[in-house]
Amino acid sequence: MAIREDHPVPRLRTDLEVVPTSYQGKRALLIRDALGLIRQPVILQGEALSLVTLIDGKKTIRDLQVELVRARRGMLIDLDDVEKIIDQLDSAFLLQSRLYEREKERLISEYAQLAVREASHAGLSYPASEPELRRYLDSILESEGRLEPGPDRPPDALISPHIDLEAGKRAYALAYGAIRHRRFGRVFLLGTGHSLDDGFYCLTGKDFQTPLGLVKTEREVVKKLRKAGGVAISRSDIFHRREHSLEFQILFLQHLFGSSFVIVPILCGSFAAMLERVSRPSQLEGVADFLAQLRRCWEEEREDSLFVAGVDFSHIGPKFGHRERAASLLLEARHHDQKLLEAVTRGDVEALWAEARRVRDRFNVCGFSALAALLEVLPGAQGRVLDYRFWQEEATQSAVSFAAAVLVAC
Repeated sequence: MAIREDHPVPRLRTDLEVVPTSYQGKRALLIRDALGLIRQPVILQGEALSLVTLIDGKKTIRDLQVELVRARRGMLIDLDDVEKIIDQLDSAFLLQSRLYEREKERLISEYAQLAVREASHAGLSYPASEPELRRYLDSILESEGRLEPGPDRPPDALISPHIDLEAGKRAYALAYGAIRHRRFGRVFLLGTGHSLDDGFYCLTGKDFQTPLGLVKTEREVVKKLRKAGGVAISRSDIFHRREHSLEFQILFLQHLFGSSFVIVPILCGSFAAMLERVSRPSQLEGVADFLAQLRRCWEEEREDSLFVAGVDFSHIGPKFGHRERAASLLLEARHHDQKLLEAVTRGDVEALWAEARRVRDRFNVCGFSALAALLEVLPGAQGRVLDYRFWQEEATQSAVSFAAAVLVAC
């Protein structure tokens, strides 16, 4: 027994994607691990599902046995059976235990030695072969036909989704169609760090490999940002390993421009816990210096640089922790998104923050922190929304909204 009977059972990891679902006609949880310790999705049912809902980091194995007996209206369950299930959960790296922490440290150490971040979604979310991928990206970019001319001045920032490429193809087409005739030497990438749990930002000096080739990371800029950000920066770049929010943007950039540009890859963690404490991200320790340095780096080569924020907006329905189905939240979430987009296209970070605070992040806008960072770096930027829509997943009665937009700095 790895976890002692008289010690509290560690709680379920907070960095897992947990999706309520059904399997073979019975209630279940589908669990995915963006960190990559769990290679294949795990389905929990029966006693394991009941136990997971009871584990809070305080109860011992015996406490959990008692709770299960109560939940089953007095039907007994053997303590050994509870221990066995807990062992299985722990061995699968589902619990925030010493075993998980050791394995995570091993993974971090191994990943730190690598010079290249390999594509994590090739063959899963998009074709793994270059010819097939190019044909697929062409089909997306050309799906909207001839696009209206953009502004005379090229955008300083692009907002694009990171949702499934097929689900978001119209938004991807409009976003990247707005820059397809431009050229940029440096691209600052801001994406959602879905599993980032130990800092507001995660940086990496690794180059990025995709089926379309290798894109170089501007390591000197990354070093400057890391030094400026201090405590606001994650101690490891492991969170880039399987994150798709930047990978999808790089595909389109490579397809349009080859590998002639360098990138500065930045993952943004959640600001949800800080909404009531401050009125904008630059009031947080380390964040102000980080964002000020980011703006300085942009200003050094302003005419040759582009910001790309790979973000989605509201996540609603049971899949994302709501008791209500997405259909009953759709109007409220749409109103919230529109308020956020109004703030974005006015370059008003305090209005963006105030709107998120108003709803207490109820709609799980995963791109909020990246958008807030972008507006801090480009205050007063003016923009326009190119597309906005919801993708609905009938199986889970859930939905995700996303948008495409361009911004021009003042």
